[in-house]
Amino acid sequence: MLPTKIFLAAALAVGASSSFADTATAALDLSSGNVFFGRNNAVGSFTDTYTFSLTGSAYSITSTSSSAQSGAQDLDFTSVVIEDASNAVVATFTGNLGNDVVEFYSLTNTVLSMGDYRLIVTGVNSAAQASYSGNIAITPVPEPESYALLLAGLGAVGFVARRRKAD
Repeated sequence: MLPTKIFLAAALAVGASSSFADTATAALDLSSGNVFFGRNNAVGSFTDTYTFSLTGSAYSITSTSSSAQSGAQDLDFTSVVIEDASNAVVATFTGNLGNDVVEFYSLTNTVLSMGDYRLIVTGVNSAAQASYSGNIAITPVPEPESYALLLAGLGAVGFVARRRKAD
């Protein structure tokens, strides 16, 4: 009966350890308008969370992320999303999910307003360590007042050109 209890305890320990996902958390600094993210030691299933804040009124954000199989390492993404402070998904990356030798994901131009966000990368890797990398780029979106000023300037140039033509 003792060997049965030892076997049961060992089975529970292995099952419990495999249910814990490998996780990492890091803050991204977008003050330069561009930042790289990634990881070089993902093992098994993983969930990585990258936090960032946007301080301006609105930004156009684009991003890419990729992984490649190398020998026994085959990291597969299961999802790449951006969530806002209320845990709502505001952007989803598109790509070739799961079991490809090379995976590439991208986020088309998406406008995000001022606030705190999380980029969440989830996936699974073989028993060997593997890596992935990505890039986020932001561009400020002009305020409506900027468009109004641009239109007023174009109107003034058109008015002057028309007066010169009439003379």
